[in-house]
Amino acid sequence: MKGTPMLDMNHIEFEDLPADFQELAETIGFEVTVKLIEARGGEGLYIPKPEKVLRAARDRAIRKEFTGRNHRELAHKYGLTVTWIRSIVNSA
Repeated sequence: MKGTPMLDMNHIEFEDLPADFQELAETIGFEVTVKLIEARGGEGLYIPKPEKVLRAARDRAIRKEFTGRNHRELAHKYGLTVTWIRSIVNSA
């Protein structure tokens, strides 16, 4: 803005953050929160549930452990159906 001196993010204090970002800063750290604001400020940001992120790792592990004959064993180990295991190993 004209006539208004701009401060950089180094002048931000914890209390300057909106309440939900204060909670985020307590979780991930103040500096990381400020970097997030700098990088993605003004954007809508979706944060997936841990299960969604872990799903890719689970599916990768299933494919690695798959021998071609152990559908039931993997289904039991990962709490999935045999059909779901087949779907995972066939989507590789």
